[in-house]
Amino acid sequence: MRASIVCLALLLPVWTLAQTAEDAPPPKALVGRGDPALVKAIRPILAEKALAGARVSILVERADGGKPLYSVDPDQRLHPASNTKLVTSAAALDLLGPAFRWRTDLAATGYADGKAETLYLIGGGDPRFVSESLFKLVDDARFNGLKAVEGDLIVDDSYFTADRMAPGFDDKQQDSAYRAASSAASFNFNAVVINIAPGEAGEKPVVRIRPDSGYVIVENRATTAGSGRERLKVSAVADGDRTKVIVGGRIPARHRGVTVRRRIDHPSLYAGMAAKLFLERAGIEVKGEVKLGPAPKKRRRLARVYSVSMADALDDVNKLSNNMMAETVLRTIGREKGDAGDWTAGTRVVGDWLKKEVGLRDGFTYVNGSGLFGETAFSARDMVQVLRHMHRRRPTMPEYGASLAIGATDGTLRRRMKDVDKASVRAKTGTLNGVVCLSGYLTFADGTPGVFSILINDFPGAAWRIWGIQDRIVQAAAGISPGRVR
Repeated sequence: MRASIVCLALLLPVWTLAQTAEDAPPPKALVGRGDPALVKAIRPILAEKALAGARVSILVERADGGKPLYSVDPDQRLHPASNTKLVTSAAALDLLGPAFRWRTDLAATGYADGKAETLYLIGGGDPRFVSESLFKLVDDARFNGLKAVEGDLIVDDSYFTADRMAPGFDDKQQDSAYRAASSAASFNFNAVVINIAPGEAGEKPVVRIRPDSGYVIVENRATTAGSGRERLKVSAVADGDRTKVIVGGRIPARHRGVTVRRRIDHPSLYAGMAAKLFLERAGIEVKGEVKLGPAPKKRRRLARVYSVSMADALDDVNKLSNNMMAETVLRTIGREKGDAGDWTAGTRVVGDWLKKEVGLRDGFTYVNGSGLFGETAFSARDMVQVLRHMHRRRPTMPEYGASLAIGATDGTLRRRMKDVDKASVRAKTGTLNGVVCLSGYLTFADGTPGVFSILINDFPGAAWRIWGIQDRIVQAAAGISPGRVR
C-alpha cells in the first residue's frame, strides 16, 4: 500500500557515531553509523568471531527516503549471491509487466486427416514448462484431431540463442539441479528425477528415471547390501547431447529408497524426447526421430499452452531462489527489450535500466540473472535503491513484495527470523561459499516501512552463523521507531 506522507513535525533522532570511550568499538571492528540506539544494539553483533576478516556492506533506511538509519560501508561492492534475483525480478516486472506470459506451441506441416508429416514443439521460453504443461499441450493437440506423426518431432528453440549455460555457471563443474542449463524449450526445470530402490541382497538396486523418455543413459554400478548404512553416490555427466547418470555405492535391502535430482545437459532435446513420450502415451505414434530446427512460418498450430504470469513465476525465483528460472527471465528481457535472447542482451538492457530508471552509479557488475557464481558485484546501497524504486512503483510493487520470502513463514526464510514478528520481514536470501546476503523490506516498530541490505563476503566459518547474525541485525532494526519522512 502506498505510504502516506505525514506533514507534522517529528522529533527525529540525531544521527551520530558514538564516540565515548565506553562505547568506542574495539580496534579493527566493523563500524556502524546512524541511529545511536541501533549502533549500540548492533555493535556487539558485528564484533562476533564469525565475522573476523569479513567484508561487510549494510544499509537500513526508511522505504520513503530520508537519512540512513544504519550503515556499514554501504558503498562497498560485494558479491550478492542470490540477492541478484532482486535486480532481475524488479527489471522483469518494470520492463515486461506482471501479466507477461510465455507460450509453447505444437504445430504441424503436411497435416491431413489427423496425421502430421512433421510435428514441431515450439518453445517460447517458459521457465515453468513442466510435466503438467506438456500433458495439457499434448492432450489439446489430441483433442484437436492429431492421431499420428509420420515423420520427425522437431524442437524449435530459436526464441533464445543456442547458449545454454549462464556466464559464471562454469566456474564450478557441478551436476546439481540448481546449476541447470537454460533454453527456450525447457522442461521440468531442466533437471531429472532419479529414484534408487534396493533390490535383492547382492543384486543391483533398481534405478528409475522420471520422465523415462530415453534421454538419460543410466550406468548402475551400485549394489544392494544385506545390512549396514546407505552409501550411494549419484552423478550426472554429459554424454554427447544426452546425459549419463552414474549410480555407485551401496544401499541396504531394507532401505526405503533414495530420490535425487540432477541437471541435464541439453534442455531442448530433453524436452523433445519427453514430448515424444507423452504423445505416445496419448496414443499418438511418432514414427520419426526427435531433432532440433526452426519451424517454418507456414504451419498449422494444433495446440498452445500459456505459462503462469510473470508475477507468479517470480514467486519461484525469489521465494525458492530458482536459478534456472532467473536466467530464463533475464534472457526473455534480452529477447523482448533487446536484440537477442541471450545474456549479453539481457544484462545490457537491465544495466541500462539500473542506471537510467533506478539511478545506480557506474561500477556495479551484473553478469547473470541468478547470482550463481560469476563476477556480479553490488553494494548495499545499490540493493536498497532497487528495493526503494520498486516500493514506489505501481502496479508492480504488490507483485514484487509478494514474491519475497516471508520471515519464519515460507520460502528460504521459513526457518529464519523466528524472533521477529511474522510478516514484518519480506526478503531475499543469498548463499555461496564465503558469501551470505539478505536484502528486503521490513516494518519498523512504529509501523512505518523500511528497506535493508546486509551483504557479507569472505567470512571464515559456516554460513549458518552468518544467517543468525543477519537475523539479529534485522531484529534490532525492526525494533526502532524512526517515524515517517517529513
